[in-house]
Amino acid sequence: MASKELRPTLGTGVPKTRKRNIQTKLDPDTFRTRLFEELEKHGISATIISPLSSDEFDYHRYGEVFCEVMLAGNIVEPGGAVRTNPPPTEHCVFAAKNSDAVLAVVDIMHQLMRRKPFLRARYDLVFTKLLSCLAVFEEVPRANLAVAIASMLERQMLSPVVLKSLSSQSAIASGIALDFMTAIITSFLEQNNQSIDKLMALLKSAGIDTGTMVNMMPSGSRSADALSEHFAALGLDKLVEQNERRVKADKIRTLRDGISERLERLGAVPIEEVVQFVKTTREETGLTETESVHAAWAGVVMSVNMSRKTQQNRTALLMATQKGAPLLEQVCASGAMQIVLIQQVQAYVSADMELLKIAVFCDVINLLYRKDVLVEEAILRWFRRGMRLEKGSAASSNIIREQMIPFVKWLETAEEESEEEGEAA
Repeated sequence: MASKELRPTLGTGVPKTRKRNIQTKLDPDTFRTRLFEELEKHGISATIISPLSSDEFDYHRYGEVFCEVMLAGNIVEPGGAVRTNPPPTEHCVFAAKNSDAVLAVVDIMHQLMRRKPFLRARYDLVFTKLLSCLAVFEEVPRANLAVAIASMLERQMLSPVVLKSLSSQSAIASGIALDFMTAIITSFLEQNNQSIDKLMALLKSAGIDTGTMVNMMPSGSRSADALSEHFAALGLDKLVEQNERRVKADKIRTLRDGISERLERLGAVPIEEVVQFVKTTREETGLTETESVHAAWAGVVMSVNMSRKTQQNRTALLMATQKGAPLLEQVCASGAMQIVLIQQVQAYVSADMELLKIAVFCDVINLLYRKDVLVEEAILRWFRRGMRLEKGSAASSNIIREQMIPFVKWLETAEEESEEEGEAA
């Protein structure tokens, strides 16, 4: 058997193992000490920006420590305890004497973040930590923190989602959570005359609304009415209006869901029971006739699966309309409410370009007319007024009007014939 052939090898050099990344141990205390030195030397002033921007400060590793020191004066332990050895620096948000001093600290943090954008994520982490244990802090630090948050939200230094951390039982039970949120809102409005609409848009992007604020109230006084009274006492009328709109929308949504559930069981549930449910709910909630019509139409079409082909969607919509016609007839007893229903159908169809193209609006109105939900006068009045959508393009309204012309002409002819027959009689 032939011996294995030897392959040439490199005779020089010794194979070296690849060096691994050297992981240095975290040393937040040293970072904090250097930060303290710069704060003592420069204070909260523009001159501190340059030394803090140097490579000596590793914000990738100690960005959270930087934020904690600038806010609380020292490293913050889990649970909210601020280290006292060494004593916290006075050049921080918690120790600020007034709002201007707070904003000066925020300005330093902002300038550092502009140079190092990744700090925004570190800020979010620290604020989430502080807000989760808010009840630990004294009143003045809390007030200063609210001013800082308002300013940082306005400058987009902070994600609004961190405010969801105001959910600890201790903060809610003591009323601190709602008071703190109110302080943020008040401070936001005071700074640069900011708009309440801008603030609520920021909060809405994080899924926070007046309903979230109701849950921040102590359980013994937790209600939408109590929240409205709280805001009214502070002169925050726009928040009162928004809270009332949310409550109204919740009532309409509840009525809509109840209608949809009962219509799906129609047969086992008589239509009279559905009508009675609408009347009872309206009396209990104080909904107007218009709002009841909105809820009724939404409940009728709620079960329609609009993810299929266009013709299948058309058929499903007409079937749902036919099933709900007896209810719509009761809810839309007056001509004014029938026009409201027509506008709701118009908005629904206009939201789907495919349905708009194949004249589904005309089909639905025709069906409602044949089912005695709509009368000729209401349809003609809607058409002659040229009613357009409150939201949406004028083009969709014009398309619908063009599609309705043959049906309207037929109604006008029928109306003239009935008048002639009446005169002949």
